[in-house]
Amino acid sequence: MLFTPKPNSALLIVGHGSTENPDSSTPYFDHAEEIRRRRLFGEVHVCFWKEEPSMREALYMIDAREVYIVPDFISEGYFTQEVIPRELELEGPTTIRDGKTLHYCLPVGVHKSMTELILTRAREVAPQAAPEDTTLIITGHGTGLNQNSTKAIRDQVDLIAASGAGYKMVTDAYMEEQPFIAEWDKLSETQNVVVVPFFISDGLHSFQDIPVLLGIEPEVGPAASQTEVFRQNPHFLRGKTLYYSSAIGTEPLLADVILDQITDFDEKYSPGPVAGANSGFLPSQLKQILRSGVNRIGQIYIYRDLCEFAYALFHVEDEDLATQPAFGGLDHFTDAGKAREISTYSEDGEYRFTKGKTNLRRGWILTLDTEQDLLRALDQFYPACTALFIKHRDGELSVQNLREKLARQTGMYRYAGTISDAGAQELVKQICGPAHQCAKRILWRIDEQTPLEDSEASRFNGIPGDAERGTAIPLLCREACNHFVAECRKAAKAEFDKK
Repeated sequence: MLFTPKPNSALLIVGHGSTENPDSSTPYFDHAEEIRRRRLFGEVHVCFWKEEPSMREALYMIDAREVYIVPDFISEGYFTQEVIPRELELEGPTTIRDGKTLHYCLPVGVHKSMTELILTRAREVAPQAAPEDTTLIITGHGTGLNQNSTKAIRDQVDLIAASGAGYKMVTDAYMEEQPFIAEWDKLSETQNVVVVPFFISDGLHSFQDIPVLLGIEPEVGPAASQTEVFRQNPHFLRGKTLYYSSAIGTEPLLADVILDQITDFDEKYSPGPVAGANSGFLPSQLKQILRSGVNRIGQIYIYRDLCEFAYALFHVEDEDLATQPAFGGLDHFTDAGKAREISTYSEDGEYRFTKGKTNLRRGWILTLDTEQDLLRALDQFYPACTALFIKHRDGELSVQNLREKLARQTGMYRYAGTISDAGAQELVKQICGPAHQCAKRILWRIDEQTPLEDSEASRFNGIPGDAERGTAIPLLCREACNHFVAECRKAAKAEFDKK
């Protein structure tokens, strides 16, 4: 399907993300990078429910007046029908808010083109397995939160069964509802069994939980990028030959499905033209900020006109090396997308799901030529922080107090809202601020009438390290992070147990 470029519009890809698995968000960035490479939109951004940038921060990062929002989710269920519309404050297929026209598309997993992607993945993982002697199982999570959550998988089963692909049997199976994937051998009559996880990423479920349920692994192991489970096919288990693929969302062609959903949206709703082009406001503002003498953000030094490069980014503690010939032996990168790779793990291998932590690794330099690339890199290191600073400086930044944030929580995190004010105040002292590796300046209160109690964390200005080394862009915390919400849940449960 031919896609009509939208140079004056932005694309926002929405994912789930994870505070535990670093591979969970990788496909979303890969899809965004592929679409960015094709130059089909003026801007391409990614945001998450469980990672940064959050959905509530994402729109601050976008200059364009027209934004297409595509849920990079596998089904039309709880998250796409309830969470995303609530977090992005959407009112229907098209919402006009704060000068932006927001178009909300269907999730990628319900598009008809997903069928061919599943078949391609199944053929790739088991090229020697004859379809007539093979059972194809499409597996997902399964949940009681929304009855539509399994519909996309069941639809694909029906489509593949009717497609003439030749499989002896095609069926669905789930982690948490019947038919259970743990009983895969009982679900299949054939010698060969191919299991394709209907997930976007090789995260906690497809890579760490399902292999245990299948019997491939004895216990939950490390993340997908740190082991070899998908490269060990076939597996000879329970008297059968089992082939297990990576998640369908890791397929590079999923970028085309994202574009197909946008084309389908335009055909269905025929949105009229939106006045005004991409203003380039944020890159131009960043340029002015740097020309005013600002040269730091978080643990990063922003160096202008280094050798033949307009901008260079490096760890503040590597300044002496960065200004030496050959950059003092630092690993040299020139792609803004490398910022995510650099910032994912700390020096000791810890997953930095909260990018404001003061454990950014050293030993690298990233050189860039334009303010657009610079802004994109900074948004990978410190998601949305440049835009939040500009909005805060101009008095236009909306702050979400803790009680409002907790009231938006659902599922197992809803209980976090029962934490007492005293408990929440104590948590700020225990897990926030530079003493606990958090480099952000807290702007929120407990509620409108209850400010944070005085502490090192509440006083911190968002500029880690020696402020005298130069003017810095502060890292601003406009709402409590997911880590804080998770700790609220634990503390609330502890309070209840004491009663």
